[in-house]
Amino acid sequence: MREIHFEDILKLKNYILIDVRSPKEFKEEPIPGAINIPSLLDDERAEVGTAYVRVSKEKAKEIGIEKISKRLPVIFKEINELSKKYDKLVFYCARGGMRSTTLEVLFNSLGYKTFKLQGGYKAYRQFILNTIEERNKDIKYIVIHGRTGEGKTKILEKLQEKGYSVLNLEKMADHKGSFFGALCEERKQSQKRFDGEIFDAVIKNEKKYFLVESESKRIGDIYVPECIYDSIINGLHIFVSTTMENRVKIIMEDYSNASIESLEECLLKVARYISKERYKRYHAMLMEGKITELSEVLMKEYYDPLYDIGIGKHQYDLNIHYENIDEAVDKIIEFLKEKGFEKE
Repeated sequence: MREIHFEDILKLKNYILIDVRSPKEFKEEPIPGAINIPSLLDDERAEVGTAYVRVSKEKAKEIGIEKISKRLPVIFKEINELSKKYDKLVFYCARGGMRSTTLEVLFNSLGYKTFKLQGGYKAYRQFILNTIEERNKDIKYIVIHGRTGEGKTKILEKLQEKGYSVLNLEKMADHKGSFFGALCEERKQSQKRFDGEIFDAVIKNEKKYFLVESESKRIGDIYVPECIYDSIINGLHIFVSTTMENRVKIIMEDYSNASIESLEECLLKVARYISKERYKRYHAMLMEGKITELSEVLMKEYYDPLYDIGIGKHQYDLNIHYENIDEAVDKIIEFLKEKGFEKE
């Protein structure tokens, strides 16, 4: 058996990770950069699992082999195409068991250069949890602060487009960080996927700095790794602000596809922290379709007072008030150059 630890995979060149778990497993907890070629589809995996519990381990294996065998022509075609681009094929499943073993042995016997990730995804996850602090220790964080709607994420995106090193935590978390933060997101949140994407960004960071948005320890239902959060707290801090007109425009852009029903559901979460009278007023505005007005009122009356409580926790290395995003980006770039953080 050609088993390999994840740490050793990082030393390989021209390889591809092939996740042979079901599509659902892959979607919820992938290894960044991996390709999903499932040995069993979601319903097939469920059938094997049921047999394991209700009949026997042997029966589960029998069904599993039967299902995998039927999928082999499709699996072969996809892996053969990958082999034309990559020299080494690394298979993995949940724990390095039957699924990855079966396919690794088969394709190795067919003459392909193959490996199996020892311990599968479970071992990979343990590895990143054990090593992310060490990998992150020499990276400096430049943290962008600002109230709701100040355009922090848009600023980061423009800086990334210009070649600067950015860690977009809200994008990785599939959440914008408020009661409305899950709206218009394509994926459900996943702590494991979030951790994996952060680790991948850390190990690939050759510039030794990250531009990042100020975050609390929790983004929606998931948590920022402790070492990353500590680096944010101890970083350089930039405060950005803009006009209320710009803030409302940014909020409207971010939530343009949100339905009234989903907005109402989020507003109910706010209701727990405000008076009944305020909630009735906010709800009436929503039902009347006054979304722009409601966005401004929520920022002024709810989110800004909350943010202002902690605004003095940091000494800011740079304060920026901007009229347009490009102006803010240019000022941050000047600051980065002064501090020696280049895009190259």
